[in-house]
Amino acid sequence: MKIIKALLFVLSCACSVYAQPDHLITVSGDTLQGEIDILLPTDYFEEINFKGDQGKRRYKAFQFVGFQKDGEFYKSIKHSNKYRIMKEVAGGYLGLYLYRSDNSFEFGSRFLYKISNEGLEVPNINFKKAVSKFVSDCPSVEAQVLDRTYKASNLVDMVAAFNDCLNRQPLVQRVIEEGPYEPVVIVETEELRLINAISEKLKTESISDELSTLLKDITSKIEKGEKVPGYLQSALKEETQEHKSVQQEVNDLLTALK
Repeated sequence: MKIIKALLFVLSCACSVYAQPDHLITVSGDTLQGEIDILLPTDYFEEINFKGDQGKRRYKAFQFVGFQKDGEFYKSIKHSNKYRIMKEVAGGYLGLYLYRSDNSFEFGSRFLYKISNEGLEVPNINFKKAVSKFVSDCPSVEAQVLDRTYKASNLVDMVAAFNDCLNRQPLVQRVIEEGPYEPVVIVETEELRLINAISEKLKTESISDELSTLLKDITSKIEKGEKVPGYLQSALKEETQEHKSVQQEVNDLLTALK
């Protein structure tokens, strides 16, 4: 009887854990509780379905910081051509994550990511060279990667050692002398003129935090002379569908960005 009672207690505890709601943290800093379903990735987006008190809503990866589902933590991290949902294996200043490559549903590829927004896809070839350079902020860990103390098979231990190293001795600030500063001149291109027109028109309308962040990201890309990725262009088209006043400018901008 005691064994049966013990088993029932364990089962009840397990059920209470799994009964806990999922948690979603949006880019605006809101924490939402509900039920999260991770959707199959596409070429330009990774998304989730979120079901909460306000009903169902689909969130793209650039619209949230991260979430907790079934006791596991996931983070939105930009890698390659889009923001990806990555499962946390080991956290900290340096973290180890799993992500889905080639639009697979399985979280099978590994990614090293620093809070400073630096990332490295864990390579199968030239592992020592790539990873040792990535952890060079801590010379002792760098040396242990080079002497194969840390390999692809024990990256969790390497991440822990790197974070412990930073806790014991702060990062050395590297100052690079590049001569006198010059003002940055931003030429108003047709693309910038269009996005400024969109932003001005939307000032009189209620727009989401996601759209506001998206416009800033696209403006920054254009000002730096960088190509605006396809996933940002697709996001702009989708997020502005409800705003009829800017449809012409959005269409012209998307044409100009091709």
